[in-house]
Amino acid sequence: MSTPRAETVNDEKLVEEQEFLLRSLDDLEDEYANGDLSDKEYETLRNDYMRRLAGVARTRKGEASTATNQRSRSRFGWLLAIGVTAVIAGIAVAQFSGLRAPGDPISGDIDRSPRSRLADAQNLFFADDLEGAREVVEEVLRDAPNMQEALVLSARLHERSTDPLSAVRQLDQVLLVEPQHIEALTLRGWILVRVDDPEVREEGIRNLDEAVALEPETFDAYIFRGLVARELQGDLGLAIEMYQEALKRSPPQAMQPQLKQIIDEMRVELGSGSE
Repeated sequence: MSTPRAETVNDEKLVEEQEFLLRSLDDLEDEYANGDLSDKEYETLRNDYMRRLAGVARTRKGEASTATNQRSRSRFGWLLAIGVTAVIAGIAVAQFSGLRAPGDPISGDIDRSPRSRLADAQNLFFADDLEGAREVVEEVLRDAPNMQEALVLSARLHERSTDPLSAVRQLDQVLLVEPQHIEALTLRGWILVRVDDPEVREEGIRNLDEAVALEPETFDAYIFRGLVARELQGDLGLAIEMYQEALKRSPPQAMQPQLKQIIDEMRVELGSGSE
């Protein structure tokens, strides 16, 4: 049972976090206006800040549940949010490079090729219009059923809609043709490690290990593998190595100080354990 003093302290921390997020949103707007962020980076970070603000508001109203291991689960939840952001900002940016980005003008005749429609689906996905994105990508797959980029995006949509089986089936379709498809391996691994079954989790870890072994230029696989190493395997040394590799691959600016803080925390934990 919490005391009035503890509740006051917790509320003060929530207020501080709320003010920090509001300031961060203001800074984000300034950076975007100055051209320091791409449309994709801006949308991804803004959506992340807005989700976190909504979470703070729910907690202050007493709607969020608490648990004894709140600090650990909060850390896991934050990294889960990183996971979602990473899939959007990292994999999607690499996979869809060269396609029309959000905010780009459309000139001349409307291009209704599968690749153009896939770009439309991506834009809807970034705007969190999952239903709209799903309708478009299903249309693309009717015309180009083996288009790998469309299959991966469709799998992401299934994952976001808590339909992991359908997501894995589509990723398997990609991997059957290209066994070293980094995006498919990463997303498949991230889905499977969250299944409450030891054998399935091991398979997910193998997928993430395969993705990391391919030394991707994006940070996603390293963050997911680091999360699993720390939270599921208790391997702090591996987790530190993975987060350091993620930092080398230029994750969003808002993510970098938090990753560095987690690395520092793990180093302290390792030092304490060796005494």
